[in-house]
Amino acid sequence: MNSASLTLAVGITLAGVAPARGADPGACDQACLSKVMDRFLAAMVAGEPGSVPLASDAEVRENTRPVPLEGSAWKRVRAVRSVLTFADPVTGNVLSRAGVELGDGKPGYISTRLKVVGNGRITDVEMSADTSSRVVASYVWSLDPQLTAVLPPEQRLSRIELEALGRRYFHSLSSHQAVAADLDERCDRFHSGQRITNVARNAVEGGPPRTCASSLEGNPPWGPATEHRFPVVDPERGIVFGVTLLHYPSLPNRPQMYVSEVFKVVGGRIVKIDNIGLMMEGAATLGFTH
Repeated sequence: MNSASLTLAVGITLAGVAPARGADPGACDQACLSKVMDRFLAAMVAGEPGSVPLASDAEVRENTRPVPLEGSAWKRVRAVRSVLTFADPVTGNVLSRAGVELGDGKPGYISTRLKVVGNGRITDVEMSADTSSRVVASYVWSLDPQLTAVLPPEQRLSRIELEALGRRYFHSLSSHQAVAADLDERCDRFHSGQRITNVARNAVEGGPPRTCASSLEGNPPWGPATEHRFPVVDPERGIVFGVTLLHYPSLPNRPQMYVSEVFKVVGGRIVKIDNIGLMMEGAATLGFTH
């Protein structure tokens, strides 16, 4: 979706969106959740955060910190160049990964999760925003459509299986022991568009060439990973979205990394990991429970 189509969506109400099949009458189905996200992005790009239908007690955080919507990284965005949306009507959560153009023309990568309740109000806004120089424009401005591709039934896992796979991966961040059976030999991991695996030079983590499995092993400076959450799971597309707080106790000031990862799972194995990993200091909690 481009910035023009986002702008056109501003001001459209939530009336007329369909409830999820088998859910409470006011609940959103997948299409409804996607429309809520479209309208959120349109409002933010247009500089109209006041039009976002927040619940009175909504929790809004960016990079772990409570912020007002009008003070978020979205105020620096000139246009959305590429966006992928993942919706989960079971949990009422919808996620967007947006490759954006900032006011100075540079690229940024913003992940936004919304929790939508039955009356169309948004109770959670969880943003992971990378506006640093490490964001790769060629990746975030042309996000891989295969991430949202529907899988043939024989290549899908159940919701329970997908979440379990995500939990095993996050556990590996603490144990430094990869579950090789969960990782396809073609698996690649990207940090804000920077390719980490299967390249001669890893510009983010350093060291020798890595695979998705070997990058978890050895003696990395991180661990444990805490506060695992998986707000969006989409078996039809083989998607599981997880967040965790990754601790670096051996480094000065004991920083943490706010990890926001989308896993694409095909045939029971992870084939791609899209990560926004942001180093923080003093991030005692990620907040949220959804």
